[in-house]
Amino acid sequence: MATRKALEPHIQQWRQIALAVNKALNEFVEEHRESIELWTQFAKIYPQLEPYINNISSGLNDPDFEIANDVIELAHIFAAIDLQKDPSAASILDVISSEAFQNSLIDFYSSMSLDADRLPLIKEALDLHNSEKYAGSICLLYGQIEGVLTESFEKANYIIINQKKINPVKIDGSVNNKSNLTGLVPKLEHAITRQDQLQSYYSKIKTYELVAGDAEETIPKTRNKILHGGDLGFNTEKRSAQLILWLYSTILQVRVLGI
Repeated sequence: MATRKALEPHIQQWRQIALAVNKALNEFVEEHRESIELWTQFAKIYPQLEPYINNISSGLNDPDFEIANDVIELAHIFAAIDLQKDPSAASILDVISSEAFQNSLIDFYSSMSLDADRLPLIKEALDLHNSEKYAGSICLLYGQIEGVLTESFEKANYIIINQKKINPVKIDGSVNNKSNLTGLVPKLEHAITRQDQLQSYYSKIKTYELVAGDAEETIPKTRNKILHGGDLGFNTEKRSAQLILWLYSTILQVRVLGI
């Protein structure tokens, strides 16, 4: 009796706490019922999805697809899973050719102030990739990567395009009218001198090896070889997919310039 009398105030307090917690829990469940039901369903089907997720995610560790880590999100992976397909055949290539991933690329481009006339060309490149016409998609994608960069440099006042000449603008605002930045590498090298947040990214584009370990397989070098007819074996799904990733990455990166 003495013990109960001593504990009575605490018992009352614990009851009040329990009631408050129970009320808060009920309110939380009611407020988030839809999300809880969704996660409950997801937990049930996850074992079925796991082999697909593992095989697709392994592509993020492939040196040839390193850039994928900058642009591919978990939602893109889920959207690309086809349960009618053998899990062992699922790969990161499925994500890159998926409608959800490609639509997100298009949406990001559309949200920026870049030239709207470029959008049909990007869509055509994606359509060619999805149709397995990789020679066409690759040639278009190389051009659009450089086009996005060139346009962003012009909007950021890094260059001035004057009578088909591309003149560099220095940090102090002066224009070098005698210099003509033809090609992707000179533009990137000039952009690096402007010392903005994308310096390391510009260097990465210059040196990134599309075929890991082969210094001759960078974006600028392969672009020149292909467009000058010096490479006849370039039309692969992997290269086309890599360039889609690089185009998406470039669109995301140049936003920091206020484009």
